[in-house]
Amino acid sequence: MIVQHETFAGTGEDSHGNEVESWGEPADVEIMAFDPGSTSEPREAGHDRVIVEPTIYLYPGTIFGPRDRVTVNGRQYEVEGETRIWEHPEGAEHYGNVVTIRRVEG
Repeated sequence: MIVQHETFAGTGEDSHGNEVESWGEPADVEIMAFDPGSTSEPREAGHDRVIVEPTIYLYPGTIFGPRDRVTVNGRQYEVEGETRIWEHPEGAEHYGNVVTIRRVEG
């Protein structure tokens, strides 16, 4: 499966002094698997939102940084936290890497 990965480039300022975030050009990255993960609907006063937190399993050596963006099946997510090493539970074999991504609607 191929996803689009955009590296977080940092922040700058617009002509009015407001912070502006930016990302690099999207690049195709082949992944091992996409787990659609969980969804939640926080019940906070004045909010009607859905939070989706899938997991992506990456090939060894593939690293996504915090705040990077990933587009999977036409939906854009932000990387949540750091890329972690994915090892077999019964041994030390390094299968690949794993990263949690997040999308908030509403």
